[in-house]
Amino acid sequence: MKKFIKEHKKQCLIGGAIFLVIFLIIIIWLFVIPLFSNNKYGDRLEGIDKHKISSSTIDDIKNTIKENKQVNEVTYHSEGRILNFIINVSADMKKEDAKALDDIILDKISKENQSYYDIQILIDTDEENQNYPIAGYKNKAQEDFVYGNEAESSE
Repeated sequence: MKKFIKEHKKQCLIGGAIFLVIFLIIIIWLFVIPLFSNNKYGDRLEGIDKHKISSSTIDDIKNTIKENKQVNEVTYHSEGRILNFIINVSADMKKEDAKALDDIILDKISKENQSYYDIQILIDTDEENQNYPIAGYKNKAQEDFVYGNEAESSE
C-alpha cells in the first residue's frame, strides 16, 4: 500500500482532496442549510391551514367579553399554535367572575380548533389590586383552563 501511495502521490492527494470536498459539501447540505430556513416553527405548524381562526370569530369573542361592564379592554394575538387573550378588567371585579370569562372563549371556538390550539388568558387591571394579574392556560389536550400565578399577599 505504501509503495502504491509513493508511486501515485499526486493522484492520491487529488483523490483525497476531492473526497474531503465532497464530504464537506454533504455535511453543509445536511446540517447547515436547514438552519437558514424561514420557518422558525419547523413542522410544528403542520395542518394550521385546516384550523384557521377567522377574524370575525375573534371579533365576536372580544365583543362578547366587552359586554361585561367590568371589562375595560380585550386584546388578542396568536403566535404559532397559541392564542393569547389579554383582558383588562376593573379592580373591583371578583376573581371568580374574571375567570368565568374563559367560558366565552371556549364557547366561540370550535372543539376541533380547541384540540389544535393552546389558549392563554392574562387578566389584569390598571389599578393596584392584590387579586390581579391572573394567568390562565388551556392545553390543546385539556378541556378546561388551569390558572396559575394568582396574585397573593406575601404577608
